[in-house]
Amino acid sequence: MNRTSTKFKLNSQYRQFAESEDNHKWYVVQSKPREEFRAQHFLREKNLQTYLPLMEVVSVRQNITYTKKKPLFPGYLFCKFDSTESLAHVRWTKGVAKILPESVSPQPVDEDLVSAIRGLEGENGIIKKRSLKRNDSIRILHGPMKDIMGIFESWTSD
Repeated sequence: MNRTSTKFKLNSQYRQFAESEDNHKWYVVQSKPREEFRAQHFLREKNLQTYLPLMEVVSVRQNITYTKKKPLFPGYLFCKFDSTESLAHVRWTKGVAKILPESVSPQPVDEDLVSAIRGLEGENGIIKKRSLKRNDSIRILHGPMKDIMGIFESWTSD
């Protein structure tokens, strides 16, 4: 059998996985460091549905403002598949480190969670940071005042 027929055979197998969606559930896939887009690409090559939530990050270098799209959850993406048929295919995909939680039978993520994250996206598919408004509740996440709750009053630039 030549390479072309082998490739066609593999692609038709992956199509079968994608078509029988009865047992397809969302799983969290951990990518190798900074390889979220690579993992997504190769999972899609196998006709698997993926979701990589993105956010815009603005950085300034040498007085020039740059806007980049970065993963909302660095190192992680979602993949929908039937774990009884496609688990090994996903685990051994280029860019994939493991499926969480790491076990013989990983636990799927609730469909509502993925839908809720998708609901945060704007028209362009990007999740934007929510801007704080006066009297919003806040919690400090890092530093000596970690876990202290407060109420937002105003930005120092206002």
